[in-house]
Amino acid sequence: MSYHFKVLDKIYDFENGDKYVVETKECFHCKQTGTVEIFTQEMFYLHQGMHIQDAVKSLDRDYREQMITGTHPKCWIEMFGEEE
Repeated sequence: MSYHFKVLDKIYDFENGDKYVVETKECFHCKQTGTVEIFTQEMFYLHQGMHIQDAVKSLDRDYREQMITGTHPKCWIEMFGEEE
């Protein structure tokens, strides 16, 4: 599987590791795009064909879902409620 994300910025951080700021798809609930920050190594893994849940360990599952579907965590809660 191959993912293509629009890179909006690169954050250079010599202590914690460089990150990319990438734009996510338009959310079908609020109709807005979003952004997430992922490490350079995670972007490499995505370009190598790894699944998001395996490649992007720095984000919790809510933000990995945003990368896949575009649905923001807040919008998910508005649509489906809090997880029990």
